Amino acid sequence: MRGGAVEPRKYAWIVPGRLAVSERPGGAGRSHSRARRAGELEWWRAQGVRAIVSGLRTRHCLAEYVDADFIVRWHPLTDPGQARREMPDLVEAVRGLLDAEPEGAVLVHCDMANEWLAAVDASLRTSLGLARSRRAALRAAAADGLPVGSLAASIVGLPASAAA
Repeated sequence: MRGGAVEPRKYAWIVPGRLAVSERPGGAGRSHSRARRAGELEWWRAQGVRAIVSGLRTRHCLAEYVDADFIVRWHPLTDPGQARREMPDLVEAVRGLLDAEPEGAVLVHCDMANEWLAAVDASLRTSLGLARSRRAALRAAAADGLPVGSLAASIVGLPASAAA
């Protein structure tokens, strides 16, 4: 892959032009590509993203984001119980970045566009007043193309049956 902006494969705008969620720039897990990451970061910058909040368990790519002049926050999500307890801190970091960057956008990512990211999407929607309830927020995450199941429901504090 040669230089240039590359549109990410899996992302959703929660607030168009201001707040997005996605898989890790460059792809998830073993399919991660440095060249793809550089292209996707260029694409995100062209969309107005100035700050990145990572929910990865590890510090992967944080230094690269800083080197690319993004504001970076790390809020690792390690297990469902920890994620439930720590999600308010992640949401507050996003809220602070949105306030600090009134002309820019914030990208929040996990490794993959999976139930972890669906829980982040739903938590952001609920906390920012973009959904009437946690159930409605999970439905919106599903409408964004994110898989919603018992894990996402658990992280946002709903019983597994709420995922249906």
